[in-house]
Amino acid sequence: MTPPIPPDDALAALLPPDVDLDPAAPVGLRHEAALPVWHGLVWSRLGRGDLAWEQWGRVHLPELQPWIAAERGRVLRELGLHAAAEAVEWPALLQAEDAVDAAMLRVSLAADAVGHGDLAGARRRLAAAEQAVGALAADGRDGHDGPRAARQRLRLAWVRVEVAALGGDPLPTGGLPVWDERTGGPVQPADARHGSRFHAAKGLLFGGVARGDARLLEAAAALAPPVIAWAVQLARADLGGDPDAEAAAREAWRRIVPPPAVAAEVAATAIAHRLGRPEAAATLDHDVSGTSRGC
Repeated sequence: MTPPIPPDDALAALLPPDVDLDPAAPVGLRHEAALPVWHGLVWSRLGRGDLAWEQWGRVHLPELQPWIAAERGRVLRELGLHAAAEAVEWPALLQAEDAVDAAMLRVSLAADAVGHGDLAGARRRLAAAEQAVGALAADGRDGHDGPRAARQRLRLAWVRVEVAALGGDPLPTGGLPVWDERTGGPVQPADARHGSRFHAAKGLLFGGVARGDARLLEAAAALAPPVIAWAVQLARADLGGDPDAEAAAREAWRRIVPPPAVAAEVAATAIAHRLGRPEAAATLDHDVSGTSRGC
């Protein structure tokens, strides 16, 4: 049976603006076989890892496998399974022939090192990711400095925050949203125009944490798709002190459906224990790496 397609409103909100799924105008698809990859991506951002895996399992074209591995790794990392994410990302990096795919995987691997608490490895991998992402703009051919590269620059800014937090360093704010006092609302970085609602919300999450600005976290909460809603609410609880945010985080976490093969592992993670049992909140420390597993 063919897995279901995400709802139209989710496709509109969670696909980047350069992606057109109309087979008659496949701009941004990368390849006609990539349609299930995009459908899986949207399902994953809706918190439905089960349906994302079904969609990605339909794609067998070798050139698309590194991209799919990066998306699988993101889901696993969002669920706290950093070792499992690495296990799919490292082989994919070795196979990646597309420069943007390779840069994407390098950014992901830096985030994995943060999840492991490996500061030296995180710094080393971050440097490699910065070089790979920077080379996309320097290359400038075959769309390497187009929307796909812009989205990797957004992700790189998020991981810089994670690595700095792990090392106890001042949190960098470059490439992150800022609150505009004049307009009374957030201002996104230029690259965000190439992202989806997911990228906008994730940037606001990191911007709020890095700047210590609860207003940005409120804006993130208003935009956050299901996959990161729990992380935004935890940041609000930990940084903003909202008394209702912890309960909102638990409710958001309960709506996440992991891929069946890793459901038991997810249930054993620290974040699952915190959000699955209210009393665990008082005994678990929480830092920025906990709110940003989805880089």
